[in-house]
Amino acid sequence: MYIQRFTSGLGNQMFQYAFYTYLRKRYPEERILADISWYSFNSAHQGFELEKLFRREDNPDFVFEKAGLFEVYCCSGALPRSSKLNVFINRVTRLCAGRHFERNHISETGREKENTLKARIDNLPKGRNLYITGYFLDEAYYKDDLPKLRSALSFSEKKEVIGEENEQLLREIREGGSLCIHVRRGDYLNPGYTEDFINLGMDYYKKAVDMAREKYGDPRIYIFSDDKDFITTAFDWIPEKTPVTLNSGDRSYIDMLLMSKAKCLITANSTFSEWAGLLNERADNMIIYPKEYLKEKDSFTKTIPGWVRL
Repeated sequence: MYIQRFTSGLGNQMFQYAFYTYLRKRYPEERILADISWYSFNSAHQGFELEKLFRREDNPDFVFEKAGLFEVYCCSGALPRSSKLNVFINRVTRLCAGRHFERNHISETGREKENTLKARIDNLPKGRNLYITGYFLDEAYYKDDLPKLRSALSFSEKKEVIGEENEQLLREIREGGSLCIHVRRGDYLNPGYTEDFINLGMDYYKKAVDMAREKYGDPRIYIFSDDKDFITTAFDWIPEKTPVTLNSGDRSYIDMLLMSKAKCLITANSTFSEWAGLLNERADNMIIYPKEYLKEKDSFTKTIPGWVRL
């Protein structure tokens, strides 16, 4: 069996789900399981959201099989660090097993050449227990399956789920010539993130808005962010705009749903708004995304129609 570890916030979980789907398609004879035990000792963002948002009776395309702790242990040689006993067992395992479990690990480190990693992923040894970690953001893992992924990762749009105000916004954005802008701040301003992540400046957003206006004229503009106070003042250079500030906490995902319906979307260096673009099914859309992503690494180049790297 192959077990894939899931970590981090919603956007990263969705990329990991896309990779999970890729593994299931490429290795139908293997049992592909998901390890979500990271969330038992980490409280990042809103926790594990995939099942809560996408496992519904009206969404049979979402397929997801979780690994049990014993299965995780058999593949990785480690239990989640959620108790002192588990930490002790992990130490004993490392002492007794030597390098046995290291040979079972396939890790995306960010330092390898992507084509080399892809070749390794496409030629995994069959019939072995493997433990796979990483985010797998490259489009090679999902581009060919976007229609199926859009169906599996479809949000409920029912008014009783998203609320009356969001239903009205959803209608406006879907039916109008809308431009949505996403600004990622939040944890990017905190120690542990500032060393690696870039806070995109207004130069990027101004150039992107100009590009959108050149194509679409004068679209109605909606601005989204995890820093609601910031967007009410920072975009004073856009006279008429709608800052969307009603969704936060465990309802933050609704911002992704709303942004995914825009005719034009300007993303941040964030997997959250990137997935808003990937879920967009409009034939006339334009998704503008930044070349700058991390301080030491630019974004992956996309060849998806409608996507523009700026």
